[in-house]
Order: sequence, then C-alpha cells, then structure tokens
Amino acid sequence: MKKLTAGVLILVLSSSLAVANAQQKKKDTIKTQDIEGVVVTALGIKREKKTIGYATSQVGGDDLKRSGESNIIQGLAGKAAGIQVTGSSGTPGASSKILIRGQKSINLSSQPIIVLDGQIIDNSVNNNAGQNSNLAGVDDSNRAIDINPDDIESVSILKGGAAAALYGENARNGVIIYTSKKGRKRKGIGIDFSTSTSFDMISRLPELQKTYAAGTNGKTYLAPAQYGSDGSIITNGTNQSWGPLISSVPGLQSYDNAKNFFETGMTNNYNLALSGGGDYGNFRASFGHIDQTGIIPNTSLKKTSFGVNSEFNLTDKLKAGADIKYSNTNGLRAQKGSNTAGVMLSLLRTPASYDLRDYETVQGYNKNYFGSYDNPYYTVNRNPYTDETNRSIVSGHVTYNYSKALNMLLRAGVDTYTTHAQQNYSFSSNGNSTADGTGQVVVDTYTQSQYNLDLLFSGLVNIIPDKITLNYNVGGQIISKFGNDQYTQGSTMLEPNQFNLSNFTTFLANNTDSKQIKRGVYASAELGFYDQFYLTLTGRNDWNSTLPKQSSSYFYPSVSGSWLFNKTLNLPSWVNMGKLRVAYATTFAAPDPYNIVRTYITPLYTDTFGPQLTSPYLGVGAYGLTTIDKNPNLKPERNKEFEIGLELELFKRLHLNASAYKSTNYDLLIQAPVAASSGYQNYFTNGPTVENKGLELEVGYDILKNQNFSWSVNVNWAKNVNKVVDIQDNMNFSSEGSDFFSGNVVPAIIKGQPLGVLYGTAWERDSAGSLIIGTNGLPLVSTESQIIGNPNPDWLGGIRNNFSYKNLSLSFLLDIRKGGDIWNGTLARLNRLGVSQASADNRSATYVIPGVTESGAPNTVVIDNKTYYTSFVGDGSGSANEQQVEKNINWVRLRDVSLSYNFGKLLSNTESLSFIKDAQVTFSARNLFLITNYKGVDPETSIAGAASNTNGFDYFNNPGTKSYTLSLKFTF
Repeated sequence: MKKLTAGVLILVLSSSLAVANAQQKKKDTIKTQDIEGVVVTALGIKREKKTIGYATSQVGGDDLKRSGESNIIQGLAGKAAGIQVTGSSGTPGASSKILIRGQKSINLSSQPIIVLDGQIIDNSVNNNAGQNSNLAGVDDSNRAIDINPDDIESVSILKGGAAAALYGENARNGVIIYTSKKGRKRKGIGIDFSTSTSFDMISRLPELQKTYAAGTNGKTYLAPAQYGSDGSIITNGTNQSWGPLISSVPGLQSYDNAKNFFETGMTNNYNLALSGGGDYGNFRASFGHIDQTGIIPNTSLKKTSFGVNSEFNLTDKLKAGADIKYSNTNGLRAQKGSNTAGVMLSLLRTPASYDLRDYETVQGYNKNYFGSYDNPYYTVNRNPYTDETNRSIVSGHVTYNYSKALNMLLRAGVDTYTTHAQQNYSFSSNGNSTADGTGQVVVDTYTQSQYNLDLLFSGLVNIIPDKITLNYNVGGQIISKFGNDQYTQGSTMLEPNQFNLSNFTTFLANNTDSKQIKRGVYASAELGFYDQFYLTLTGRNDWNSTLPKQSSSYFYPSVSGSWLFNKTLNLPSWVNMGKLRVAYATTFAAPDPYNIVRTYITPLYTDTFGPQLTSPYLGVGAYGLTTIDKNPNLKPERNKEFEIGLELELFKRLHLNASAYKSTNYDLLIQAPVAASSGYQNYFTNGPTVENKGLELEVGYDILKNQNFSWSVNVNWAKNVNKVVDIQDNMNFSSEGSDFFSGNVVPAIIKGQPLGVLYGTAWERDSAGSLIIGTNGLPLVSTESQIIGNPNPDWLGGIRNNFSYKNLSLSFLLDIRKGGDIWNGTLARLNRLGVSQASADNRSATYVIPGVTESGAPNTVVIDNKTYYTSFVGDGSGSANEQQVEKNINWVRLRDVSLSYNFGKLLSNTESLSFIKDAQVTFSARNLFLITNYKGVDPETSIAGAASNTNGFDYFNNPGTKSYTLSLKFTF
C-alpha cells in the first residue's frame, strides 16, 4: 500500500450483518440483536451502533479461516457486498488484489488501507529479484500474507469516504480492519490447538490436443531441438503442432504433458494459543506454522508466526497494553506468464509428440522441444526463485480514563520487514536478462519500515441529559516511512551453476532509498438528539513530504447522519430496527516519493523476451534522466463521495443493509505523453476525473431456528459503474500504466469509458456491422484501434448458507460474477500454434468466414483449418485483438464448503478427559466447482498481480487450484 495513514480506527462490531465471536456458532455473521448496543473502536473508544451513518460490512474470523486461504486478503472473496478480490494464481504465496467500490486511481494504488489492531500495516507487493515487470518473473506475495488467519477474531470493512475520512490518505479506497483474538477473564489458562491437512489439485486448464505432432505444414514432422556432445544447441526445433498425425510417424507416441507435470499440493497447518485474564487484565500468546507445497513442482510456502498481546490495569483509570507479532515467511516460486522461462508458456505450447520429462542434456543443460524456451521441468528444478521475509509488527498503547467526558490514548507502533530474494538462472537457461544462456543470479534485499504515533483525546458529554449528547475525538498523528532496496545482478558465469556473485564476470548494482513523512491532526464531533437522530462531523488536515510546499497541506471534512425512524414513527414491534443514513466526505491521496524533482537513474531497458540493456555496458558506467519528466507543481488526488443507506431488522429474523453511492476522483496522477524532442516520453502530472457509482445490498434471513436445528442464509450483491468523466485531450486514449503487451491490446484511459478498457486492433466492418473480408478469405484489420472490451464486471454477488443440527453444522458459499471481458492471449496463441483442441478437431475442415467482400457481395472465399486458427481466432499475422477477447464472462463457484461435528461434550463428559472443553472435526473444500463460460484457466486471474491496476489479461497465467481439507480443533 502507498502512503498508508491512520486516524480514529472505527471498528463497528454490528450492523445488519454483525461479526460472529469466538464463543458463538460458526457463521459468516450474527445479526444485530439490539441497535442500542455498544460499538467498540479499534482504539478502545466506545460508541453506540445507532450513531453510525455510513456503510460497513462484517466478516467473522472463523469464516475467514473457513475459506482455507493462507492469505487474509484472498479469504475475503465473495463475503461482502462491494468487495472485489482477484488472485493472481493458485501457486503458493501468490498475491491477491482487493478493490472496494471500484478503481479510483491510475498510478497510485486503488486498494484499501489494511489495519491490524489499530495500526496500519504494509500490504505492498515487491518484485524484489524479478524481471522488473509484473507480466513476468514470479507471483510475489502481497505482504498481508504474513498475518496468521487463525489469530483474527473479526474483520470490519469500511467502504465509504465518511467511514474512512479520519484515517488520512488513501482512505478513499476504503479500510479493512482486522482485529486479533484477545484473552478474556477466566479461571486458569485456556489452550486452543488446531491442526489441518489440505490437498490441492489443479482446477482448470485449456483443452489441449494430443493427436498431431510438431510441424508447420500439416504433413512433415519436425524433430525437437537437437543438442551436440557438449550440450550446445544445434537445431532449434519448432513450437508449432501443425504436423502429421502422431500415429502416422513411426516411433512417436502421444504424451499428456500437462497431466504429467502438475502434482498434488499439500498444506499442513498447526496453531497453538494460550490465553487468560482476570481483574488485572488479559493476555494471549499464539504460535502458527504453515507448510505448503504447490501443484507446480518444487514450489512451496513456509510461514511461522508468533504473537503476544496483553493489556494490564495499572490503576482504575490507567491501562497499558502491547501487541507483538513476528513472522518468518519463505517462498520457493515458479516463473509465470510472459517470459521464455515461464512454466505455463513452454508447458502449454508443447507438441504432444514430445515428452517434457526429458529436460536435461548429459551435461545438465536445458533440453526442450524448442530451443528458445526453457523446459518447464528445467525451470522449476534449475531456475529457483527463493525469498525469505522476516517481519515484526509491534505496538503499545496507554489509556487514561479521567472521566466519562475525558479520555486519553497514546499509541506508538512500528511495522518493519526485510525480504531477501534470489533468482537463479542456470547455465543454458533462456531466462537471463541477456537471453544468451550464460547464466545469471539476482540478489536483492528489501527493507521497509513504517512508524506510527497517535495521540487522541475523547469523551462523551450529556449537553441535555437524555436529550442531546456530544461524543468527541481530537487527535494528532505522525507517520514516517522508510525503504531501502539493495539489488545486485551477476551475469555470465565462470563455473556453471555456482550462484555465488564471485562466480560472475559482469555486475549490475543498484541501491535505492525512500523516505516519507506525514503529519496530521483530526477531530470529530458526534451529536445525538433524543436518542433518534445522530449527526457526525469530522475534519482532518495533513502535511505530506512527497508534495511541493505549496500543495503539501490539505484539509478534508466529512459529515454523516443516521435516523432511527422506527422510534420516531412508533412503528409496530415487529420492526425491530429501521435506520436511514446519509454521508458525505472528501479524502486525498498524495504521490509516491520523488515525483516532484528530476533525478538521475541508472539507464535500463528491459524486455522479457530478449536481451536487456543496462549500465554499465562493456565496462562503461552511465547515469541518465528517467523517461518520465517530474512535476514540481503536483497536487494530491482528491475524492468526493456521497452515500445514502437503509438498514432494517424485521421479526428478529430478517436483516437488510442497502447503500447507494457516488464517488468522484479528481486530479488523478497520470503519465501524460510529451514530444520526444523534450528528452522525455511522458510527463507526470494531474489529469483525469473518474467516477464510481454503485448499489450494494446485504440481506440475512434466519429461515429456521429452534433448539436442535437452524438454517440461515446471507446474500450480498453489488454493482459498480466506473467512468472517466473528464480528461485533457492530450491524455485521452493514454495507456493505464505499463503492464500490457506492447503492440497488442492496451488497458486504456478514454473519456466516457471505464478505466482500463481493452483497446486494440479490430476488424473492418461495413455500416451494417458485417465483417469486410479480403481476397485471402480473412477479415480486414481496421487501420484504427478501437475499444474491444471492458474487464469490469456488471455485478458481483455471494450467497452463504449455514445449517446446524445439534452438534453438526454445514456451511457453503457461492461466489457469483456477472459480466466483464478478458483478453485470452493464452488461447489465441494456442490456436495459432495448433496446440488447442479446437484446432485439431477437424484438420481437414474448411471455413467461409461470414461477411462481405469490399464490393459488398457475400464472402465465398474458402480458407483451410490452419489459416482459420492461425490468423482468425489465433494471434498470427493478419489477426485482430478483437477476436481474442472473450466477452461477458460469468461464473458461479463454490468458494468454500465445510461440514463440522462438535464432539467436545462426548469427551468432556468422560472423567479422564474432562479437561477438554471443546473439540471439533471439520471437512472442508475450496473452489470445489466452477461454472463459467470462460475458456481459460480461471476467470478470476490477473497476470499483473496485486501490484498493478491492470485487469483482464490472461497470458499463460499459472492456474488456480481446488483443495480438500481435514482439520481438528481442541480447546482445553
């Protein structure tokens, strides 16, 4: 996350869908039983639920763990309205991106702030030793993965600007508050122990043909790449499968390389917690360990975490507390996507006539069907990417409750981590930056630290007892952020496959430091009238070091109100609660550091498919200006949001929470194109205005509930419409960032369209919309690129059912998406190469593409199967990106299902086992089925990962997984 800040950390523990606590039945949510109850903020400040004038959603910690995800961000998928979670792949530790109410920025992050126990934590993605591209390298983790899901008690999602206004910058993207489990008053020390074992399997793959051999003309078999006695390549082979029938060539047989390659992944998870409490305070200590292997061979994630939190009552008025979390996360990752060492790129393109398991020469060098690619077995076994992250999140607080009208909180914390990453490219690998097979090692050490200091005064004043009340908060905050990256690349090995830097002849070194400081003051006043009307006013002013002096100070207010109309209108008793709410807020976001001054850098040109040019070159070093001109007059991005909502509780069974909002983002930071004669390619400046409008609905209904059996259902649904409403002419049709394939479809910024619409080549059509066909029988490509797709979904939804019968419980979540387009570059390339099943179904087939000739007559030109799949539905010469976009992608997936049996009473009633207070066995599954019209690996995919705002790109992405888990949990 960028420019993370915090203000008053409001954790609403109830609304129409409230958080289930650890002592209650395992449900997504429990319902608000009394709107008059107490709301506890993450800073320990108490508020009444009825005062909340903005939308929130709640997710229980048990539901988060039930998802089976080791990443607490991915675990939120499908569980709340207005939340869109996109995983980059199913490999261990892969990143997950989350958006609340749509994309709000172009160059800055659109993801929400992540808060853990009152402290903002880092959730960034760092491609530490990767290829300086989100399209290649490995699937790095977003750093929220360091948090143990078993330590989470509840999650509160604050969606609107008014909910987040006091948090400071980037709160316009929303806030996700994770609250850790705490100790409680009890006799003795409680012990919780759980263990689980999961088995992961590949979810989906494109349909690949296993009938035709390698070749280019449909008749002649082409042998794979040939290697000499010294292991050097002699002939390159081919990546095409337009050869003869495998059965027609003596000595050949068909191989199912994808089936042979993928393995069954396994995850072992162990958690132990000790907790207790009394009049003196409380404590909890926890230990967790995850050991996961992936479906891709030689991939893994190992994470060990420790946590201690406590609070002590020093006097009747003075309390002190501390929270310490430490984690050690180790990854062994596989190459992805768009690079010649990518696992899926070489695997899916393999002719069925070649057995990939023969992946090394006698000398131990890369051996493959096509000499320009790394064999995927060689990649996973000889080109490892390893990373280790040590992270500490430490905070302490002191509270002094002088009286009901005056309380003080002092809080200080630090979130710091260091990642050591290393990428090895063995001798003969095509993945090294010079693409010459001479081997390479990249060693990177990345350190990030964020320090937070908060001072807050608060209190509740009865202006007119039982009629008018004032709840106030006044505080200040300082956030300091420091980063350091030490990167060293060694190229051209002396001794093959010795990955010590001293074994290389040329070096590239880079050392980057980053510093940022932000100061803020804030205040809020909440007025209550006759226990029916509530008005909350907030204001915050920030000073940010990343902005020029004249723009470094900015103020943003919010106002929200709620009306308990069931009281005012004296509605029937079956209307347990009726609440209308309205909110308006302004928030800001500042640029990253060092975008207001021109700085020199080490010149670098990268290309994932070929040689990379860097300085020093041939022993000559150099500095140069970046291709992006910086701007000393930058302003922060600015957001205005208006929201209205309705909350109902009827018959103590039906709960509804509905919201409508309009969010407008001004002065978005953008890299605008400039004339090359200026010495730059782009100019960093403020520009477009982007609007998000939407509806959200959450409904919960207790269909049946009695002593032995209960059935409840919770439904969430959300629709968001994103649109660029204003943009300067010279910026219109600009690309959104750099995470796209040059010369192909581009995520574009176009006035009147959503951010990131797919823009690329399209077919020429006549006035009636018919394709215009050329003399070769293929459609003509338009001379002008066009909008060819929109990756944003029409709407998202989720349906959770919870059943319980005595000690048996069943829960399942259906995750639903309607609409959205995906550029399936994978399938287009597989069609082009003759590897897809469709291209092999009838090799003797001929086609007449529907359309008209340039003269307007119906097309009658016949083309053969290869031409059809290469240049019409494939991405070969003469093709158009339009044909490669899959439209209106829908899905229904069983996100998770769990069946649990509580046998604690059976054990505790036995005298020798009476020390066991609770015991539970659970069988669960994740992504058990997926119903979709998408032809790729998974429509929930993003090759660029969580580090990018780019969506809708599938180019040999690593596949998703489905898993089965057996778990045991004991409480002593």
